Amino acid sequence: MSQHWSEYWEQGHLTSFGTDFSSNYAGILKDIWLPIFKELRPNFEVLDIATGNGALPLLLKNYLDESNINGRVRGVDIAKIQPIKFDADNSIKIELIGEVNCESLPFSDPVDLVTSQFGIEYSNLSASLKTVANILKTGGRLSLVCHHHNSMIISRNKQVLLLIQSVTTKKLIEKLYSLADSMGQVTTKVDINRIKNDQVCEVLRNDINQLIGELYESNEAALMDSEILNYVTTFFKQGLYWSVDKKNDYLKFVQKQLSDLALRLEELVCAAIDETKLASMLKILSNERVEFVSATTLKSTDAQLLAWHFIFQKALK
Repeated sequence: MSQHWSEYWEQGHLTSFGTDFSSNYAGILKDIWLPIFKELRPNFEVLDIATGNGALPLLLKNYLDESNINGRVRGVDIAKIQPIKFDADNSIKIELIGEVNCESLPFSDPVDLVTSQFGIEYSNLSASLKTVANILKTGGRLSLVCHHHNSMIISRNKQVLLLIQSVTTKKLIEKLYSLADSMGQVTTKVDINRIKNDQVCEVLRNDINQLIGELYESNEAALMDSEILNYVTTFFKQGLYWSVDKKNDYLKFVQKQLSDLALRLEELVCAAIDETKLASMLKILSNERVEFVSATTLKSTDAQLLAWHFIFQKALK
């Protein structure tokens, strides 16, 4: 699972899904997390599960930097992630640790707060929740923002998944390969005129335009989210004077990007929490003396369903 996520985080993303969604939830999530961070006391220990590029640890640090509170935030992720460097005298330490499975943590230091934002639900919850319960201090809290099975995020990404796995998209890539071969080497204006007047190239260009039109008509929003149009634009603009081999290498790259996106979206859809999964979570945590506090749904400013927010607390002895 981790390789396609490692490559994704290396590109600098801060969320596990499309950047176009960020404006819909960023402020809402910030409002959720800040009151939770405000409860932390000096020398706190926080663990962020499936941290990605450390969006939550960074939010915590930025919020508490002006306070007199010191502590440590460790973020773990099954993918390879880049460490964050800060001044040694910074009162809030952040440590990001990649290639760590939250189902079996490599440390057992008790923590005051465990967080996860669109992450822990990708794991085997039976194992990861037990591990989290064991690392929580008595009275410690578990705060989770998880994908909701009926959210606009899930709904929209299901449409993207259908589009990139469609026969039309596969045909589009095949036509681009054929066009690259038919164009041959393009280095001069003479070559440009040659391919403009080449009947095979003209048919292929028309086929490509028609296929893009079909994708546009089927689901414009999903097409924009998929990055397919950007890939095609790059092929025709930056790639016009590339060698045939380089064009083909680029198309292989595009196929890999779309394949990895499909894997991430399949995992996203499977990870989403419904009422049955929630009941299972409650049972697992209850057996580990972690009590249910609250479950709320988060909505966008235009009232679209975004996510679950769960809070649990380790029972006092």
